[in-house]
Order: sequence, then C-alpha cells, then structure tokens
Amino acid sequence: MSDHEVIRLVLDGQRDLYRMLVERYQQIVFRTCMGFVHDKDDADDLTQEVFIQAYQSRSTIRREATFATRLYRIAIKYSLKKGSKS
Repeated sequence: MSDHEVIRLVLDGQRDLYRMLVERYQQIVFRTCMGFVHDKDDADDLTQEVFIQAYQSRSTIRREATFATRLYRIAIKYSLKKGSKS
C-alpha cells in the first residue's frame, strides 16, 4: 500500500494504520536525527517526536509532498532545535 493510500485511510478513521508508516520510515528518521545529535537516546526521543508531530499534522499533508519528505523536514527541524538546546 502506498503512503498516500495509508494516509487517506488514516484520515478516514483507520488510525491504527499509521503504524505502517512508522515501521516503514522509523530507521530513516532515526539515522537522520542521529546524524545531528550523535546520541542514541536523544535520537530515539526525537524519532518519536517526529512521528507524533507528523501524525498530529496529518490533515495538512499536501498531495505534492511525499510523506518521507515531510518526515525528513520535521526530523531536521526537531534535531536542530535539540542541538541548539545542548
């Protein structure tokens, strides 16, 4: 099932399907965060925050942007924010 299909179903009320997207992209998001913060625990926390933020803003997902791109942008934003607090 494509990301857009999963998102459409999640928006239609099948929220448990969001897990598919988490499983699909969790390692990529983690590695992105790890590249910024260089700490496994911080990268784990950031990865969780990224998926929460993406889920909370799911209704604003545009057709033009891929879900992976959206996650990447959120991961960078949160990682930079975390890095500036250290």
